[in-house]
Amino acid sequence: MINLGFYSGKGYDVRYRRSLVDYVLLAVAFVPVLADWFYIFYMNKQTDGAFLQEHGVEGIMALVLFLVLGSAAYVPVRFFNFAFRVTEANIGRQYVLAIRLCQVVNILMGCMFLGGLLGKDVACSVYFYAGASILMAVAVVAYFVLAYRMR
Repeated sequence: MINLGFYSGKGYDVRYRRSLVDYVLLAVAFVPVLADWFYIFYMNKQTDGAFLQEHGVEGIMALVLFLVLGSAAYVPVRFFNFAFRVTEANIGRQYVLAIRLCQVVNILMGCMFLGGLLGKDVACSVYFYAGASILMAVAVVAYFVLAYRMR
């Protein structure tokens, strides 16, 4: 269950047809995960297998988190707890906002995993990690502002 607040979407049956934007966001979210694994396998060849043993769990966690947050776009509305009261008039808009928030968080979590993995070898990657953290906070605040306006 995706818990964004106290108000449940139970009792509503909303069908949402995914748009091109949803598929593009999902593909963009996969790019940092793919970069994680390319970097892990590249460094594994350089260190004769030691790098994979150290950082393989981080790559697996990035992939699992991508799958969990990516599948949130296909979860029925009854599994969402919304931040504001939902009615028949605003359930569609609230549902789309929640789905898009999950996709943006998916992208930013992938960037955070990539920044954390590169942080051990690349000096400027701490800015990548910090930037993704700040953007995630901005995305959550923007979601709550938009959800409040569309209630």
